[in-house]
Amino acid sequence: MTTELPERQHRAAVDEVVARFLDQGELVVSVDSPPGAGKTELVIEVADQGTSPASADTIGIITQTNEQADDLAVRLAVRFGGDNRLVGRLHSGTYVPPNHVAGRSIQRSQHVQDLAHCRAIVAPAAKWAYASGRWQLGIIDEVYQMRSDQLLPIGERFGRLLAVGDPGQLDPFTTGDERLVRGLPTSPLETAAQTLQRNHPHKVVNLPVSWRLTSAAAQLIAPSFYARPFESAVAPDERALELGRPAGDRSDQIWDTAASSGWAFVELPAGHIRRTDPDAVGMLGDIVEGLLTRGAAARDSRGTRILGPADIAVGLVHRDQRAAVRIEINERLSRLGIAPGSVTIDTANRLQGREFEVTVVWHPLSGRRDASAFHLEAGRLCVLLSRHRHACVVVSRAGIAETLRGYPASDPVVVSEPFPLIDGWEANLSVLERLAAFKVAA
Repeated sequence: MTTELPERQHRAAVDEVVARFLDQGELVVSVDSPPGAGKTELVIEVADQGTSPASADTIGIITQTNEQADDLAVRLAVRFGGDNRLVGRLHSGTYVPPNHVAGRSIQRSQHVQDLAHCRAIVAPAAKWAYASGRWQLGIIDEVYQMRSDQLLPIGERFGRLLAVGDPGQLDPFTTGDERLVRGLPTSPLETAAQTLQRNHPHKVVNLPVSWRLTSAAAQLIAPSFYARPFESAVAPDERALELGRPAGDRSDQIWDTAASSGWAFVELPAGHIRRTDPDAVGMLGDIVEGLLTRGAAARDSRGTRILGPADIAVGLVHRDQRAAVRIEINERLSRLGIAPGSVTIDTANRLQGREFEVTVVWHPLSGRRDASAFHLEAGRLCVLLSRHRHACVVVSRAGIAETLRGYPASDPVVVSEPFPLIDGWEANLSVLERLAAFKVAA
């Protein structure tokens, strides 16, 4: 497979979005995107075309975090750099611009009136809620991370909305008592995407391919976590993880498997272990150290380069696990003469939206006696398994399938509440069945 067909498919989807939102003036246009499908580039392209010299519109862009707003503002400033169009960064009074934003031609203010001369204004939803004014065009980035109640104060500020997001990612988080609102026809626990579809029914545009995931990755991720299928845009021979001399330890077979197939599944002996399982922590350390000592290189369409610690991420689900793994891996980095903290080690929530060459994942259900709703959430596992461009290694205690079968889904059914398209219990079993082909003995 070449990239010609995926490019045509992607271009056709983008052209449909532009035509419906900018040319035909539809009230709401939604775009569902798999991991690494170029949804940020889509947002930038629509903002670029919607603020062309022939248009008098200013586009408001709604993000979910300051980090997302900063990234979009910088990338828009690059796109607008040749024709005097300005980008505004609307922010709170406590916001401190990071270095990569402070030094660029981006106008910043706490007050939206100060940015009236800007063609695109970027801010998190929490800030837009306090902005006074009305704009014809608005774009919601990561709409599946946005709760319905966050949409309420900003929806009427925009004449038309483009909503872009990944339905396979983590659901938006709330600290309130959800029992008070579950089942309501306009529940604040719904995602903004669900609320827009409920109140303004419309056809959803699907981005059809992932430019991040290889075919091996897409074949596991797509059927497990997505109701609408997608394919990889990466040609079979386009990427390779090239390994140097073996390290001479248990990580060798793991990385040999991951390099040849894109996946490796490492199973430690079954057991119900405390959350900061020291054997799992040690295995994660061995795997990361083994890759760094082998002088691995990543080959893709841009060439071949040696992988560094910044190309590696370790994903997990709890902060105490993160602390234990950071201590373990930072000690190993120090022994190798590498600065501690060079390898990204974080929870699924904080890895969402990021991309790495290789990832090492501590399975959410490893060593657990039960399968709670938190650990079964499909989006959590999907995020962990979809951050990589070349290979992913999954580490777990054996026995997850037995745990799942011992704890079938038992959440109460709430009248009028939409049933999730992807069930976390089924998604976890699907992933286990597919990972079995890449199992490596610990």
